[in-house]
Amino acid sequence: MASRRQLSFQDKLRMIKEIDDGMKQIEAVKKYGLSQTTITSFLKKGKQIEEAANSSEINPQRKRLIFATNENIDAAVDSIFINIENKEEKPFKAVNVKEEGGTIGGSWVEVTEENNS
Repeated sequence: MASRRQLSFQDKLRMIKEIDDGMKQIEAVKKYGLSQTTITSFLKKGKQIEEAANSSEINPQRKRLIFATNENIDAAVDSIFINIENKEEKPFKAVNVKEEGGTIGGSWVEVTEENNS
């Protein structure tokens, strides 16, 4: 059994093109050290992989196509740091981040539940 490996979109696209140009899947298995099932799934998702590799929004070195479902997470984390920095009586510590994270996390759950109802 091959060890776990993650290929970038560029590597996946290169492998798909080699197979399209005539390389057999079993040769790709030996060359890249992946299972035949993995290579077959790359071939099935070939169009998505090609779009991702050629997209200007996605880094071609990226390994996964999945995006975060909540786009406001960065804003929430930024607000945690701003809130902590504005509290002059407490120094910036990991404990403070944990406390603030729990506060925002709790409110985030409430907002998510309201949106899903």
